[in-house]
Amino acid sequence: MGKVDPDSPRAPYQQVADYLRTAIHDGTLGPGQRLPKQAELVAEYGVSLGTVKSALAVLRDERLIISRQGEGTWVRREGLDGPAETAPGSDDARDMLTEVVQRLDAISERLARIEQRLPQG
Repeated sequence: MGKVDPDSPRAPYQQVADYLRTAIHDGTLGPGQRLPKQAELVAEYGVSLGTVKSALAVLRDERLIISRQGEGTWVRREGLDGPAETAPGSDDARDMLTEVVQRLDAISERLARIEQRLPQG
């Protein structure tokens, strides 16, 4: 696909999201197709895991992909403008719940890091 350009005015996560978005729109990554694992995307684009996660979050927000913790990430099945049928065997409610749980996990991790920095007293 491509490497991240360190001299680009676009942040690395935006560049990765751009590459993946283009692959989805041009059919390189087709509806229902599983995306490479996060570690593979890290190696492919030469970026950190956090950068890959941020890029995937952008694409999830755009409703181009769906992720399930521990199972993977897929391109949404229906056309980009049509109803969003998602990963095999799932439904929208389950997908939304999974996303909420993932976001709560991320918030919990952030809160724990903040609490560690607070003075004990």
